[in-house]
Amino acid sequence: MLKIAQTVLLFFIFHIASAQVSVEGKVTDKEETPVVLAVVSLQRGATVIGNAITDSMGHYQFKNIQKGSYKFLFKHVAYPDTALLAEINIDTILNVQFQNVQNLKEVVVRSGKPIFQREIDRLRFNVSETDLIFGNNIWDVIEKTPLVNVSSDGTIQISGTSGAVVYINNKRKVLTGNALKNYLSSIPSGNLEAIEVITTPSGKYDAEGGAGIINILTKKNKEEGLVGNTVLSTRQTAVNSQAGSLYLNNHQGKWNIFSDVYMGNRSRKPELKKDIYYPSEAGNDLIHRSVNSSNNFQTLYLGANLGIDHQINSNHVAGLLFDYTGNWHKETRDASSYDEFSNTDALALTNNKDNLNSQTYSLNLNYQGNMDSSGRKLSIDFDALEYRSKNNSFSKTDALDAASKQPLFVKDWFRSTSPQQISNQSVKFDFEWPLNKHLSIDFGAKTSLSKIHNNLLFENRTAENVWVRDPGRSNLFQYNENINSIYALLNAKANPRWAYQLGIRFENTIAKGWLEGAEAVNRNYTNVFPTAFLKYTTSKEKTFVLAVSSRITRPGFWDVNPFRTYSTDQTYFEGNPFLSPSKYYRQELNHTFESRTGTYSVQFAASQLLDEFYALPYNPSENIIANKKVNYGNKYSYSNTITYYNQPFPWWKLSGSVLTGYVLSKGSYADNILINNQTFLLSVSANQTFNISKKNGLSGTLIANNTFPATIVNTEIGNRLETEVRVRKSAGAWDITLSGQDLFKSNRDRYKVRLNELTVLDENYYDTRSMALSLSFNFGKSTVKDKRDRTAGSEEVKQRTG
Repeated sequence: MLKIAQTVLLFFIFHIASAQVSVEGKVTDKEETPVVLAVVSLQRGATVIGNAITDSMGHYQFKNIQKGSYKFLFKHVAYPDTALLAEINIDTILNVQFQNVQNLKEVVVRSGKPIFQREIDRLRFNVSETDLIFGNNIWDVIEKTPLVNVSSDGTIQISGTSGAVVYINNKRKVLTGNALKNYLSSIPSGNLEAIEVITTPSGKYDAEGGAGIINILTKKNKEEGLVGNTVLSTRQTAVNSQAGSLYLNNHQGKWNIFSDVYMGNRSRKPELKKDIYYPSEAGNDLIHRSVNSSNNFQTLYLGANLGIDHQINSNHVAGLLFDYTGNWHKETRDASSYDEFSNTDALALTNNKDNLNSQTYSLNLNYQGNMDSSGRKLSIDFDALEYRSKNNSFSKTDALDAASKQPLFVKDWFRSTSPQQISNQSVKFDFEWPLNKHLSIDFGAKTSLSKIHNNLLFENRTAENVWVRDPGRSNLFQYNENINSIYALLNAKANPRWAYQLGIRFENTIAKGWLEGAEAVNRNYTNVFPTAFLKYTTSKEKTFVLAVSSRITRPGFWDVNPFRTYSTDQTYFEGNPFLSPSKYYRQELNHTFESRTGTYSVQFAASQLLDEFYALPYNPSENIIANKKVNYGNKYSYSNTITYYNQPFPWWKLSGSVLTGYVLSKGSYADNILINNQTFLLSVSANQTFNISKKNGLSGTLIANNTFPATIVNTEIGNRLETEVRVRKSAGAWDITLSGQDLFKSNRDRYKVRLNELTVLDENYYDTRSMALSLSFNFGKSTVKDKRDRTAGSEEVKQRTG
């Protein structure tokens, strides 16, 4: 036993001492022209660790090397051998520039990757280079991602446009709204590598998601062995929340097995306020209604996934991925309503109780193969998904005495249950075919079938205390959808300066829906989605990219169900079975360059969103205010985005972004409500990381994001400031993080909507000011075999549930 204990101890000591890092860089001449086919040798003592050859851009890279002192030897036929000694303790960028006089002019060593990177079709936010990976969940990190705005109902916007879809490791998640928010809020951020904001996806991606794609990338592990981490965290808002997670990845021989298990309790006490000002009309003397809602919710969540990859031989890999998520949400909402009439006042209190639970099961079977030595690759996926949710809601409204505020009588008393079932099966294949060194084509096809069953039972309580079904507000809704698609891409590199990609995607959609057995939806339509990219690289590696793309945003499965969710007896949200998809077109020009002051990425964009659907309030009768998604009209946007990164000193990293824009919305809804709005957008974000004490493993992070007032469609949105301060202590395999969020309690939603002569004001605070403590521990070898990315076919179905 003593020998075993010593072995285990030595194993962990070895792990701590041998954490692995990477080195990459660029070799150029005195004119800053890339030096191609230079040989870079990495040596430790008399041992050659590895060799790398610079590519057409002069780049080289060494991955997964141990910390320590190394000798770098640079060789090229046009230059003498040149050696450099360097101490490598963190991820390092090592750039080398040669002179004609055959001496090494300059070596630039910069630790880590830049926090922001601009690629041909996306902005990459390297989360692993920040302290955000400690003590947060994925939803928290998305909230702090440049160009991205999120709302309390789970809606994600990119550059002010709604309809973004979420991918994880290039696999699409089909959840939307609160279901998506709850899912991402339950996953810890400790294993995050980067978040990619893809504003102009190519034809290879599903056309769904007008605003673009949020692609969440987790860390990859490359060698045999076991790796894992475990995280425990607690967050104190008005109430306390807790979370825990365990990640394992083990590769032995031809088998690779990986798994995540996580669970937690997330609790909040939101405060919501609504003021409605009614016009003066004959027969209606209600002047003002004020609704104040005090909420208290608790969400218990549990999730796990299991992936298995088997390498059949050096060219063929098969595997499966099973994923389960479950949420159990309980919420109470006490809404007090004060009605101000011309001659009197009226008070009411509505007590709402919601019990919502949902479970998602998904299975992906996958094959990837190299067909020959020319680089032809084939990928095949089969997917099956089952989603079940049930929402039991109870609402009671009492009229109160204006003086004593005691109940006088029951105004309204009802309950509802709204189960939803979704089944999806899909098959897809993708083929990559290099034609020569500078030309390749990609093509593929996919078919997907979804069946949705919603059964809303709405019951009123009678004076005799009997629950009776309300046929006007109950419904049975069934919806079937079949999407078939094919795509093709042409990738070409004309010369070292010019490259382009042309793509096209065809999608046919057959959708049918039945309300209480009667056909309510019957659509059969085909869309064509062309895409194009043109890239120019200067001699100093400054890049210009022109991109053109087209997309579609389909309604979520729950959006087309005509259910109602009440906050009071006279305010509710309802679905719309007659929603039509929205078409989205976008044009971009991107420019990336480096200077002595830092790295800059500049984007100019124009977009056209046709037949947009948006959740809008209206006044269906008397004093009732309803909210429903409708196709109101078109939105035209023009924007400019600048992202910036610099490391002024070894102990200070600075990054930020500025979004400016102009948006024009035109249309109408609810028969007589016109929309003709013009607005300017301005959003500023900054992220600073400080190495307080390298010796003691102390670092700090300061984050601030401010979205200035703007009007989207007909909703005026107030100023919103998000702040966070973090301090992290690293000690070997342990990390301890203390953080504070929303320090000034300024992360609030403020809305103002005008419905002709009627005005609605909302101010919502979601209990975001908090302190959090996180403890994480890494164990096992530092890297293992890659868990493969799979674009699972059923992931698009998850994106539209909820």
